[in-house]
Amino acid sequence: MAARHLPQVCTAGIRIAADLIDTLWRVVSVRAVSLDLSFLKVRLGSTPAPLRPVNVYDILRDGWRENRVDMTLQFFLDPNERHGLGSLVIDALLTALDGAPTIGSGGRTGTAFVAEQYLGSDAWEVSTQADFIDVYAANKEFGLAVVLENKIGHELNNPLDRYAASALADEDISTVLVAVLAPERRTPRGAQEAWLSRAITYSELAGEIKRSPGLIEHLLSPLDQDQRRGLDLLQQFIEARSGGTDMTDIAVEAARINEWRALLDENQDEIKQFLDARSRAARTIRDRNKRLAPLIAVGFDEAGLEVGWEAHGGYDTDVWNAYYFPVADWSIELKLSTNPAQPSIFVYDYVGRTYTDATVEPLGLEWGVPDQEVAEAFVDRVRRVLARRASTNDARGPQLPEAGGALSPG
Repeated sequence: MAARHLPQVCTAGIRIAADLIDTLWRVVSVRAVSLDLSFLKVRLGSTPAPLRPVNVYDILRDGWRENRVDMTLQFFLDPNERHGLGSLVIDALLTALDGAPTIGSGGRTGTAFVAEQYLGSDAWEVSTQADFIDVYAANKEFGLAVVLENKIGHELNNPLDRYAASALADEDISTVLVAVLAPERRTPRGAQEAWLSRAITYSELAGEIKRSPGLIEHLLSPLDQDQRRGLDLLQQFIEARSGGTDMTDIAVEAARINEWRALLDENQDEIKQFLDARSRAARTIRDRNKRLAPLIAVGFDEAGLEVGWEAHGGYDTDVWNAYYFPVADWSIELKLSTNPAQPSIFVYDYVGRTYTDATVEPLGLEWGVPDQEVAEAFVDRVRRVLARRASTNDARGPQLPEAGGALSPG
């Protein structure tokens, strides 16, 4: 006799314990949260950022794709373009390669490049994407070709040997240089390393441009509008390309970091109180989630609802008791939340275990109601959701029972 009534006794025990815990929790939780949150009113970003001149490469984000930079390099390396700077930039590139080994049919040779012999010429032909070479500069009067691999963010895995062979195949070219230009020094791997004359950085190229004797003269007395605009565009290009691999403004970063550190230092006590309060709120919803789980299990058992899979968990702002019901291939979760964008207690349901075709609805109860009432309301909501799914799918199946009833035959 006693064994026959054991399930009812266990169920009653769980409910009595839940009511007792709920009452004790209300007593403990009456303490009001009193926090000084004035630090949250601090206007972050109030530190003025150092002014940076307008730069076309900052505005046109597309300008940082390699082919766009290739086109800019082609423009400035060609002495006959409208920038009006003559051979200034190509001479700076050659100077940056001074002393580098030239490339022959077997890779690097023992011959060092002497830049001085090739400066000041306007007989250059400069192209982009010739035989897949980023920038190719050839001076047939000198018999010199420069293969320039421009690297902004990609891995250096290019076939430099093929690029060199393409240049050496020209009967008018006797001297070949293969260079890699990048924000930082880049070195090819394996056998390709033997086909590189020198890796140079944008900062190094910019340094050679700034040291060019003709630059001062152009700056002091530009000949025409084309030269003025060419100088201005070159300055913008140098500023942007020499700023680092990510183009970040270090001065702005420093201001933001210092501002944040000062905020933490000045308000560390208030911030600690705030974080402690957030932890207590998270612990509150986790604890209630655990208390609700056995009450919901009892409710499902009494309602004759078969659960095929369940999960109980959460994170800082949301916790859940989740259940999958094979009869409808549907999952339904009871979620508790401290996120003000959501109700404090709500139901989340979706097809199978896919999180698709999802619905989010408030349970319709405020936080202050007893645990038993929350559990009963959730079980009732589950019954209605499953009934709605059965109706939508026009499935005959077993009828869902009334609360406390048994399944009727289909």
